[in-house]
Amino acid sequence: MTAVTPLVPQHSGLGDFTIRDVIEGQTAGQLIVAADDWGWWATLLSGDTIAPTTGIAQTVAEGLVRAGFLIRRGHRYQLTHTGHDVGKNRGFVRVAVRGWEPTFRQLSDSPHREYIPAATEPGEVARGCTDIARRRPEILEAIGRALATGAPGCTVDLGCADAGRVMALAGIAEQERFLGVDIEDGVIATAAAELAERGLDDRISLLAGSVQPEPEPPAWLATVDRGAVTTAMSFFLLHQLASDGDGIAAVLRGWMDWFPNLRRLVIGDGYLLEAPYWAQQPWFSPTYEIYHAVTGVRLWTRQEYEQAFAELGWTVRRRLEDHTMLVTSILERD
Repeated sequence: MTAVTPLVPQHSGLGDFTIRDVIEGQTAGQLIVAADDWGWWATLLSGDTIAPTTGIAQTVAEGLVRAGFLIRRGHRYQLTHTGHDVGKNRGFVRVAVRGWEPTFRQLSDSPHREYIPAATEPGEVARGCTDIARRRPEILEAIGRALATGAPGCTVDLGCADAGRVMALAGIAEQERFLGVDIEDGVIATAAAELAERGLDDRISLLAGSVQPEPEPPAWLATVDRGAVTTAMSFFLLHQLASDGDGIAAVLRGWMDWFPNLRRLVIGDGYLLEAPYWAQQPWFSPTYEIYHAVTGVRLWTRQEYEQAFAELGWTVRRRLEDHTMLVTSILERD
């Protein structure tokens, strides 16, 4: 009998997934997000401990102990080293487990399609993106210091999500005014209510609408003092707009037309980092890449971003890298 050589080795040495990784990983992700909704990670990261008082909370806590994220000390729980890493990165978990889940759920019924239109949970994505931005406070601090340099102006966050970034930056650049714009009406309404409760609505305004440059300007732009805007920011969105439109430079050029007195851009986005196997990419990079592939959105390389910046006369004054694939660039005009 002739031996048959397997087409794919059972153990390739490339960090193979096992069925256990798939199932337990999904369970751990759900527990991580639930604990975050209860405020546990913020408490634990501040150096405090938690003490569950209900049966379901106790069950979740014990699950996080068995996953290696918490350790029990009497009736209270504290972080392990791995748990600290989980808490700092819970925004990525939220986006993948809750925010993008409706999109992935469509795969089973869509084998005939070229791609699947994104179907997200907007509130979950917005919160997750803000958590991702806040995991590195020194990056927000650097942006805030840049905004505070020179004469105060107005900073617009194009795709502001839940306004978490502008609220944080308002506490650093205390003379700056802020405008946040996002296409999700419900997210904007919730964020506006929070601004009012915190007494920040005198310095921060929020508007609902598209930030994609089109031949006809969006309606919200007519309500804005366009000449007062001196800084435009965008996080985790430019790749989508560039894919839907005519590329990175076209989107940036449109924003420059909207706001003729721009002197600064702050662009934070995920760069394309391809590899044949998931284990050869930074964690979350495969999920990011696959999600956009199934939704028909092109991702862009660092070289493509920097080429577009240079084409339009912008110079990178500071580059802030987080998580390898996430890069924030502070740019000024030549």
